[in-house]
Amino acid sequence: MCSLPSRAVILSLLSFTFISTFASLARAQDLVPLELYWSPQRGDNFVTATPVGGNSAVEAGYSYVRIEACVFSTQQPGTVPLNLYWSSQRGDNFTTATSVGAQSARQAGYTSVRVEGYVYPSRRQGTVPLNLYWSSQRGDNFTTATSVGAQSARQAGYTFARVEGYAFPASQCQ
Repeated sequence: MCSLPSRAVILSLLSFTFISTFASLARAQDLVPLELYWSPQRGDNFVTATPVGGNSAVEAGYSYVRIEACVFSTQQPGTVPLNLYWSSQRGDNFTTATSVGAQSARQAGYTSVRVEGYVYPSRRQGTVPLNLYWSSQRGDNFTTATSVGAQSARQAGYTFARVEGYAFPASQCQ
């Protein structure tokens, strides 16, 4: 038999395990894939986490490439919006979660389209950085969270601009 203090410790551990598991399941149910699309005609990389974005990409002739990361579909405590901007002059989709990115987009004539999802502004356990790359040759902003995306960006002459936020690895929402 367990003594009273031992039972309290066991109950506390069971409660913690249950709450942690429940929180992980709730988080996983709210994660959606941040999908990468590519348009060779525009030379544009486009990431989206909404059905509207995916449909728009396909209708505009973009091809699906891969899931870059998992983002929240609704705002969670401590997260910030991952905003999509569009430049008709450049033919470029630009996804940013930083005030620097939003200011740069507006100054370059981009218009706000929608919120694609929500990400953390700083590293959290289990997250990966959403890295922004820029190609002056293509006039293209490319947000990626995978090593394949980063390698492709560097091979195509993109330069690293900044970390836009932190999301969960693609394996968390597949």
